[in-house]
Amino acid sequence: MRHSSLLGKRRANSFLEESKGGNLERECIEELCNKEEAREIFENIPETVKIHFGIVKYLLSCLGAHRSGMASKHNNKNDEGPTDLRKCVNGLPDQCTPSANKDVELYPNICGSAVCKNTPGKYECECDSGYGYNTSSKACEDIDECAQRTCTQTCVNIPGSYTCYCDAPLLLTFFFQSIPICVALNLETNYELLNLAEQFTGTPIVYLRFKLPDVSRFSAEFDFRTYDSEGVILYAESPDSTSWFLLALRDGKIEIQFKNELWTKVTTGGKAINNGEWHIITVDELENSISVKIAKEAVMNINNPRSLFKPANGILETKVYIAGLPKKVENIIKPINPRLDGCIRGWNLMNQGALGVKEAIQGKQSKHCLVSVDRGSYYPGGGVAKFFVNYTDDTSRDGEWVVNITFNIRSSMGIGVMFALVNGETVPLAVAIEDLASDILQGIVVSMQNIPVARMKTKRICTDKNLIISVSVTKSSLELTGNSCTDVIYTNQVELDKQLSVLDQAMKENPDTYLGGIPDIPVTATPVSAYYVGCMDVSINNQLVDLDEALSKQNDIRSHSCPLVL
Repeated sequence: MRHSSLLGKRRANSFLEESKGGNLERECIEELCNKEEAREIFENIPETVKIHFGIVKYLLSCLGAHRSGMASKHNNKNDEGPTDLRKCVNGLPDQCTPSANKDVELYPNICGSAVCKNTPGKYECECDSGYGYNTSSKACEDIDECAQRTCTQTCVNIPGSYTCYCDAPLLLTFFFQSIPICVALNLETNYELLNLAEQFTGTPIVYLRFKLPDVSRFSAEFDFRTYDSEGVILYAESPDSTSWFLLALRDGKIEIQFKNELWTKVTTGGKAINNGEWHIITVDELENSISVKIAKEAVMNINNPRSLFKPANGILETKVYIAGLPKKVENIIKPINPRLDGCIRGWNLMNQGALGVKEAIQGKQSKHCLVSVDRGSYYPGGGVAKFFVNYTDDTSRDGEWVVNITFNIRSSMGIGVMFALVNGETVPLAVAIEDLASDILQGIVVSMQNIPVARMKTKRICTDKNLIISVSVTKSSLELTGNSCTDVIYTNQVELDKQLSVLDQAMKENPDTYLGGIPDIPVTATPVSAYYVGCMDVSINNQLVDLDEALSKQNDIRSHSCPLVL
């Protein structure tokens, strides 16, 4: 800008001047530069104040002194201000500091809750990402991104951000698509392997009724494989249910319970066989005893001077139930959890070979066992397991709650809810894998309600390696750790304290605990709503969770067997 341009003649400086052509140059150079003239330019109070505090206020000492006919007077003054207009204009100081802006001295919170940012000759009030500055309230207010139709399906606005949700196990990118498998598993099954964990109800998966004229004693032989430690293998009874025989597993060892017309008896013995290997189990009723063998070696010989089941008219009639107890059975001698995650093959019941069993399972996929498995719990991504857990801290005199969760996971997908506390249709606490749109990194997110409060990045998800994650929460603290992570980021302390307070109130209402996903509630209740897919063992407050002890569980979730990585 040339100095001579500032010495031009006045224009439209007369009555009703605002109705005539003009601009900022006319108002600030040809007029006395004050708030009234600035108001005529910006036509609103916030911008007028902003400019008046900044450029106009400062230039009053520069441009005003060099107005037409004023330059010589200014040069004769004995002051410390710059006499050269160019130097004066270029010397605009930091407008956010009181020393440069007397109005900031009078109004130290000139930007309210926003951050004052100095720019050449003025200042700006800045807010965090996801927030916009309201000039009237002088506050940072949340921007509703959902109003801009940012998502293609469900959009939920949250403070400072927003989340897009899918109504099914889909992955959000620029469009919705099925969540891809990142670690392929060996899901091969075989119809000759009977899946004992088909039904979570604990009721039998196969029912057989034998009427045998040439057989007088009970017998059973089969190959058995499991990592489970407790459950019913088979249950047999007389037609009137007065006599019965139970073959089960307790603490990984074979247990026999039976009742006949003479007595009742319970015997547990032999070595633990829940090591995931195949074992030949043989049960034979002899003349005065019951023999149990593992791999053809006797491990139990139980005295029984009477027959288990008495033939009638030369015919032995026996009802046999595999993997569970009939509903009418109310009291066995020693209570047991009937649910058993295991497999049977090569069965021979009552010396009749595979008669009846093979036909019952051949055409039903859910009865087929996985060919190869490892120890662990498997979540196929179709449902959840529900528990009631008492989170009261026994070491606290005031009965305070504590949530300490340890996950040992080998995920097959890069997204999914692992753990959730659910209260009605809200999720006070959840831990999930979130997609980071990266081929290398995945994320672990801890959320309270639908607000993310902690995030962790790791390279260990979507590999054939296990990842151990720990989450510790009390009413005043949150900690997220992992054995292979790049960094952990927490929300600001104010927001965290707010969410912990909400969680504290929810914990007093005894929320339900879910593993593997969230139940049928709005998907907007959590940042991630997809089911978890993969292997996962969970410990809650130092207790390993047994899925066989759940209040309810989707049938396809395997409690104690996990498919191998291809």
